[in-house]
Amino acid sequence: MQAPEPIYRAQSDAIPLRPLSIGDILDGTFTTIRRNPRATVGLAALLVTVQQLLSLVVELVTNGLPTFGSFEDQALSIQAIGGFGGIVGTLLAAVVGAVLTGMLVVVVSEDVLGRSVSAADVWRRIRRRVGALVVAAAIAGILPYVGLIVLLVPGLILWAAWALTTPALVLEGIGPFAALGRSWRLAWPSLIRVWWVRTLSVLIGFLMNFLIAVPFEIAGAIVVFATGADDDDQPVVTVVVLALTVIGGIVAGMITAPFLAGVLALLYIDRRMRAEGLDLVLRRQERMVAARRPAPGGAP
Repeated sequence: MQAPEPIYRAQSDAIPLRPLSIGDILDGTFTTIRRNPRATVGLAALLVTVQQLLSLVVELVTNGLPTFGSFEDQALSIQAIGGFGGIVGTLLAAVVGAVLTGMLVVVVSEDVLGRSVSAADVWRRIRRRVGALVVAAAIAGILPYVGLIVLLVPGLILWAAWALTTPALVLEGIGPFAALGRSWRLAWPSLIRVWWVRTLSVLIGFLMNFLIAVPFEIAGAIVVFATGADDDDQPVVTVVVLALTVIGGIVAGMITAPFLAGVLALLYIDRRMRAEGLDLVLRRQERMVAARRPAPGGAP
């Protein structure tokens, strides 16, 4: 059976095929999410839910049911509680973030060409690269963190230099170590700009996360206040408050995760446009596709 023809849009409605400014990257990310809600927010909702539930299970197994006082130590999600459960939650977040970024890189790359893809198409293209994504995410996530703890500057450098690892791995079909080197070569000539764009996106993501998750935290506090519960009674109320916290983390993650992944994908495309003339290649490909597309009257 012949594969369905991709859905095309007018290029004026797509991400511009030219080196992108910071505003273009941020606006293009939001535009891509708006145009592909099922393949961005839908995938994020599924993966973030799995991550939050697994983190919750680990936390309950290792530390038991948290008290009301511990909720104050949870900034925005259950994975921030700390201890062994917090470490596992951080690792789960890194794995989920890597897989989700890899999926959304596919969506963004197709959106640059004016095409839309479904969540099923994205999964078919990414499922064989999940192992490589996890390995690359572990290296690109852990080593910069260690560098930040031991020496500040090496950690900051690695955090920016390896920012493009996942897009390179997915779109170029290379292995995790080759993707790390590829990201370094793309980012290094403009390392400060890459660091600034990624930092700005993380700050915006934190703000979005805060604005979305805080109402759920407030709702939990209202439940505690209204029932007069304390640390020693009413475990049902504790479960309700915990559920609100987890739901808040899920809702926040399904919005912020696509945003952060989309910024990395567009930053990768921007660096290739600036360093390798990718925009010229994409324009030529677009003209070839347009030439094969049937005219409105039906003529080839």
